[in-house]
Amino acid sequence: MKAPVEVGTRRVDIAYVNPSAMVTMAYRGKGYYKQKMALRVLGSFPSWDRIAIVVSKDLGVKSLHDIARRKIPLHVSTRFSGVDNATYYTISTILSFYGLSFEKIQRWGGQVQECPRPFAPERLRSIAKHSINAVFDEGVSTVGGWLDRALGNGYEIISLEPKIVKKLEQMGYSKALLPKSRYRQLREDALTIDFSGWSLVTHRWLPNRLAYAAVETIDERKKLIPVDDDKPLNLRNLCRSTDKCPLQIPLHPGALKYYKEKGYL
Repeated sequence: MKAPVEVGTRRVDIAYVNPSAMVTMAYRGKGYYKQKMALRVLGSFPSWDRIAIVVSKDLGVKSLHDIARRKIPLHVSTRFSGVDNATYYTISTILSFYGLSFEKIQRWGGQVQECPRPFAPERLRSIAKHSINAVFDEGVSTVGGWLDRALGNGYEIISLEPKIVKKLEQMGYSKALLPKSRYRQLREDALTIDFSGWSLVTHRWLPNRLAYAAVETIDERKKLIPVDDDKPLNLRNLCRSTDKCPLQIPLHPGALKYYKEKGYL
């Protein structure tokens, strides 16, 4: 989460930031970022992802409001805290809009399992044993990953309320769905926020020729660049907002020039 600050204050010139929502947040000076950052994007690399709020069906809850009202002592798995982790920050922000926090859950007698990554072995074992009754995380795109395993073992996704999503959109996040077409156990699409994209971000003072050259280099080596996607890197997608990487701040003029000259825009 500190990378946009390093770029915005010109301590570094270019950074790779996930999810792209953090770049938007820093550009607007919202949430974690206390002032607007003069950021520009060189390219938005695809990486489809969503935040998923998952609970055990036997809890009988349909909203995070139910958890807050009933003061349920969840045994919840989430991400590491205390390391400026974008996932932990996002989940904590969502909980705060419901009057919840991990600290409150612990005071009610609950437990918080902090994992270094979505597919941490301890989480997968806990899901298999049903020794936890909630998972709040991202990293949901992998077929057979933690979300698929949870949905197949007595857990369900609960949607965020539209008014909560609206608050998150004002910060820089984007409204998104966990679609029934992808997760067959769902009765309907689940409303959540997007957690997609790796934005290659710079500041507005980067010379146009350097921004142009950076994108040119990506284009020349695109077949060698690994991406978190099931399709080869396509520069047409790097310069526009897509489902796999929302683009909500301006492209750098030098990058924009290259994309237009080469017919990508």
